[in-house]
Amino acid sequence: MQIILGITGGIAAYKAAELARLLVNRGHRIRCVLTEAGARFITPLTLSSLTGEPCYGANPDQGEWRANPSIEHIELARWADLVAVVPATANILGKAANGLADDLLSTVLLATRAPVLWAPAMNTGMWEHPAVQANLVRLRSFGHAVVEPGEGALACGEEGSGKLAEVASIAEAIQAQGTPKLRSLRDRQVLITAGPTREDLDPVRILTNRSTGTMGIELARAFRDVGARVHLVLGGEAPAPWGVETTRVHSAQQMLEACLARWANSDGLVGAAAVADQRPERPSPEKVKKGEGPETLVLVRTPDILAQLSSVRRPDQWVLGFAAESEHHLEHAMAKLKKKGLDAVLVNDIQGGRGFGAQASTLTPLTAQGPHPPLGPQSKDQLARAVVQWWAQRLEVRPE
Repeated sequence: MQIILGITGGIAAYKAAELARLLVNRGHRIRCVLTEAGARFITPLTLSSLTGEPCYGANPDQGEWRANPSIEHIELARWADLVAVVPATANILGKAANGLADDLLSTVLLATRAPVLWAPAMNTGMWEHPAVQANLVRLRSFGHAVVEPGEGALACGEEGSGKLAEVASIAEAIQAQGTPKLRSLRDRQVLITAGPTREDLDPVRILTNRSTGTMGIELARAFRDVGARVHLVLGGEAPAPWGVETTRVHSAQQMLEACLARWANSDGLVGAAAVADQRPERPSPEKVKKGEGPETLVLVRTPDILAQLSSVRRPDQWVLGFAAESEHHLEHAMAKLKKKGLDAVLVNDIQGGRGFGAQASTLTPLTAQGPHPPLGPQSKDQLARAVVQWWAQRLEVRPE
């Protein structure tokens, strides 16, 4: 992706260097455009050295320091696949919201037809001012995306909102905005379950599994990036991805209730959660003390979330499941597909601990017609994108 990184005048401008390097390492081409105020916080040489591209805009000593400034804004506007302004001051937000263009960055913003993303950073009072918030509303009405600032200690010594969002979150937002959208998934409501569920034995101990939730979280990112409107129902402690509406749950029952509340308004479900199959029949309200002799724990089944949602789905809704199998993978997965009435199952061979954590994985898609060519081995983020592409192609030919 070819990205214009606009940098305006604020102390958070130094973080633009970290963002530029991160994006370059991910294979993107970055051209930085500095405002005159931005150039007082970070130099063109720093940014050119990190990106391997010319740095455009104002030099505090020479004014417009690149050749042909009268046409650069058009050339850059055409070159960009995405324009990101990091950090975005109240000044640049106001100019862009009202169509004002008096320097290179503001003219690029006015001329570009590429997606635009803002990462504001400013004092709390400025951030909360009605004029700034009104400008953000107007920019969003143009189709622009905003990475909301966080809360914390500000350069002025105050505590509050207005702190530049984490660089990793901004990079993720850029990826989401710049990824081509898929017709079969754009604006579709996709419900995704991820992570382990946890069943309480007592206030201290739980019954759970080894799932990290990584695969489901990456699937949420991948569906989001191609234009789906994702709601993630997430167990465990892994952080939720940027820009994905998320409901945190603890137990299988809570996960079922969260899914049922959203299922009627969803187009499809991806059941990637590792749901605990059993729970204690009678969890103890107090910590269980050690006793002499054998101890007995009576377990009962938890609700089958996939089966329940599939049983009440409309004909136009679809359901994808996952099967983590250690033996007879395809046979067990086919039985799951038929029993639960799924459209497809993605089979994961977990023999020897494969498939857990950050290691590369392979998924074999299985439909009623039989197995499809395996996807992988790949890292989970790449694998999630391969799954989304595979399913999007299936939806293209799926009868209504």
